Amino acid sequence: MKGHWVEFDRHWRDTDVVNCQVCGRLIPSRAWMFDGGRGELRSCSPDCEEIYFSYVEPEHGPKEAAK
Repeated sequence: MKGHWVEFDRHWRDTDVVNCQVCGRLIPSRAWMFDGGRGELRSCSPDCEEIYFSYVEPEHGPKEAAK
């Protein structure tokens, strides 16, 4: 795995919702970022990076980068 953790710098009352781009889970405080072929993807854990490369990308193609 080649990703890295990124902590979110948000105010306690921020209502923005961040979801894993692989499995859809809510990401509350930090995200695992990795290169998915078309830029960095935001995921909830290193496990989702593994799922992405073993299932999602081969079956559905590369996803767009995180915004």
